[in-house]
Amino acid sequence: MGTKAKAAMAAALLVMAITLGACTPKVQLPILRAAPDFTLTNQDGPEVKLSDFRGKVVVMDFIYANCHDACLTMNYKLKFVQDQLEVGLKQDLILISVSFDPLDTPEVLRGYAAEQGFNVQGWQFLTGTLEQIRRVTDDYRVVYEAVEVEAHEHEEAIEGGHVHEGSAFRHNTVVVLIDQDGMVRKTYGYAEFPETELISDITSLIRES
Repeated sequence: MGTKAKAAMAAALLVMAITLGACTPKVQLPILRAAPDFTLTNQDGPEVKLSDFRGKVVVMDFIYANCHDACLTMNYKLKFVQDQLEVGLKQDLILISVSFDPLDTPEVLRGYAAEQGFNVQGWQFLTGTLEQIRRVTDDYRVVYEAVEVEAHEHEEAIEGGHVHEGSAFRHNTVVVLIDQDGMVRKTYGYAEFPETELISDITSLIRES
């Protein structure tokens, strides 16, 4: 095949690739349901509503401060997402961690965030009354129950510098992705979900708005 023929074929392939790309529909996350609104108290003391963050993409998980397994795994993933998201997109994201432990006061959550190195700029750590917390966890299908803590676990918590002793829960994993209009677009039901998946989903929501 001559040089001109090769160039012509290359040009034709390029046009075909562009055409196919233009015809390929964008992959969009489905709208699952409206995210139930709530009012809770953040780590600095003020009450906040989920609807206060309308216009931003929200990623919300459910944790308790003395959990050093799945809860920390999830929150370190959220920290990674917060750190790695493109600079121009960070202002359009808010992270929310709701505690279902009644011992997690605002002061405790503030200490927890500081101890773990979580950046509270763009991240809300929320608590509330038992009734408030139960309403939110029911709305978002979070299941948890208190379990007894062994004496040696108390000692390990104190030695590890953890924020308080005495709390332990058996619970499921729920991470919720909410769009700028307050609609749930995806849930991640296991602590080992890929951070890259969440970054991709957040980026998609921000850029489609």
